[in-house]
Amino acid sequence: MKEIRLKQLELRDFKGMTFSFTPDGMDTNVHGSNASGKTTLADAFSWLLFGKDSLGRSDFEIKNLDDAGNRESGLEHGVQGILVGNGIETVLKRVYHEVWTKKRGSAQSVLTGNTTDYWIDGVPAKETEYKARIAEIFGDETTVRLLTSPTTFPGLPWQQQRTILLDCCGDITDAQVIATDETLAPLTDLLKRYTVSKAPLDDLKKVVTGRRIEINKQIDQLPVRLDEVRRGLPDVTGLNRKELYEEIVQLEAAVNNAQLRLQGIDNGAGIAELSKLLQELNFDIGQLENKYYLEGMKHVTHLSQQINEITANVDSERRAVQGIKDEITEKQTRITYLETRLEQLRGEWTEIDGKAFNGTIDDVCAACGQALPADRVEESRTKALAAFNRDKAEQLLIIETKGKSFATELGKAKESLEGLHQNLMGKLFELETLTTRPNTGEDILEELRVERDALKEKAEDYSLIPGRAEMLEKKAAIEKQIEESRAGVSEDKDHIRNEIDGLTERLNFAKERADRFTRREQGEQRIESLKAEEKKLAAEYESLEQQLFLIETFIKTKVSLLTERINGLFEIVRFKLYDIQVNGGLAECCVATVAGVPYDSGLNSAARTQAGLDIIRTLQRHYGLSCPIWIDNRESCTVIPAMDCQVLSLFVSPEDKTLRVEKTDARKRVAA
Repeated sequence: MKEIRLKQLELRDFKGMTFSFTPDGMDTNVHGSNASGKTTLADAFSWLLFGKDSLGRSDFEIKNLDDAGNRESGLEHGVQGILVGNGIETVLKRVYHEVWTKKRGSAQSVLTGNTTDYWIDGVPAKETEYKARIAEIFGDETTVRLLTSPTTFPGLPWQQQRTILLDCCGDITDAQVIATDETLAPLTDLLKRYTVSKAPLDDLKKVVTGRRIEINKQIDQLPVRLDEVRRGLPDVTGLNRKELYEEIVQLEAAVNNAQLRLQGIDNGAGIAELSKLLQELNFDIGQLENKYYLEGMKHVTHLSQQINEITANVDSERRAVQGIKDEITEKQTRITYLETRLEQLRGEWTEIDGKAFNGTIDDVCAACGQALPADRVEESRTKALAAFNRDKAEQLLIIETKGKSFATELGKAKESLEGLHQNLMGKLFELETLTTRPNTGEDILEELRVERDALKEKAEDYSLIPGRAEMLEKKAAIEKQIEESRAGVSEDKDHIRNEIDGLTERLNFAKERADRFTRREQGEQRIESLKAEEKKLAAEYESLEQQLFLIETFIKTKVSLLTERINGLFEIVRFKLYDIQVNGGLAECCVATVAGVPYDSGLNSAARTQAGLDIIRTLQRHYGLSCPIWIDNRESCTVIPAMDCQVLSLFVSPEDKTLRVEKTDARKRVAA
């Protein structure tokens, strides 16, 4: 460490004081009453080095003042100091004096300004040379003030204090903080995207906080959106979808028949009777189909009731696994479809592959009736056979391509289904006891659904109705008669048009009611979509909450490590480097405390002096520079810490009207 001590300080007319101060590099106590010049010594030392007083002011009054406060003129105001650094003496001198100029044509000189002269080791020097020598001995002015006055560091803005402390102990990297707690490991990957950022953790926190706010807004809006969709669901109470569709079919047929009757009038055809027969036939067909459908749907309804009863019993268990079960059901449905399609494709492939060419080639010319030559007949047969084989090969290739695609998709679907079942096994145990037959292990609900779907498909297959085909043939014949008929009929066109308008109005009303089912299904699908979105947003929100928890834990860990490292450099002072906010966050700060009392809030003068000296001791060690410390109002502090430098103490002593200087033992720094 570089050591600098003050050997001598001579003042000449500096702030009205001429005095020789000779501490000889030793700790020295200066006693004097108020206004006897104690602080002037510290100002002189600071002015000698930097042209400022001990408070860092460059505009303070250097000249002597009389009792009326007027400046004395014509004097030189100077300070000379002898400094010893590592055994080498350096003599510095600074003199401030007036500049008098005699103007042309005038016999008297007038004051035109002031100037400062400099000497180094008795040799005049330029200001730049003088400042360079000061910097060579001490370093920069800011550092010297930190190392020579116990009030300088506490008087700095807290941001500067914090920067200096971090410079002394070295900051802690994010990787070092994460390494202290394995729970913080996920932050490593989260911070990778901010490698070019100067404050990656702050950037991550801003992104996470912003996204969390956005998701929270969306989650808050979802109930409103769900309510809007629910309130917009069409009311289908008391409506039967199947009956409405049948009514629509009947009304459309009635409108068509009426239009045909109207067209028959325009064509003068006897179409009215035929239209009536056609309408009656359509009604009979509709009645037959409706009776067949309702009879078949009785069993479907019964099975649906059984399914609903079983489903109601397992709803509480199913809600817990509904998300996974839906995906499994989707996979199973797709697999069933793929297997069915593969089986169909195999049947189609076998059927097409088994086809043999049995084409018959005419050996007689269709134009003239003469027999064709045998070679032409054989040529036609060869071409027909080639076309047959080519068409057959193309069909087999199409089936084979589809089969491979379905088989690949089937394999992936089964593999995915297996993974889903593994995740679901634990949760489905109790549900399985409710939905599976104990002896056979068969799925009760699946059996009922398959049976119900089969019955429903049968009820909707009108081609199975006995006698319906004959009725359709009769209908086609009547329609053909109407088209071929050209005889005019006498019928009231206005009556038919009114009939058409009435039927159309009823048809539109029926369509509107039937459309309610479609719009309700769309609304219910939208509700499920919004619920899925809500679940997804909730999961993301939870993930962001976890990230924020990691960030806060990281900050608290870093606070602890950094505070411990910095406070380990001091014996008396403890620094508070972070402040807990109202919202639970942490804000940077820098507050020096002694025994828990902040420096600027309630700390007495003695403790403030001791704290300032403790800080100087650490800073001198950090900067590697031991230089004289000036302690003003030393009488307020009976004991100071052991220092590694020269200490110059200024005591208020009312009985000492002139300054009394005592050199002391550095090991006994107590008040006189």
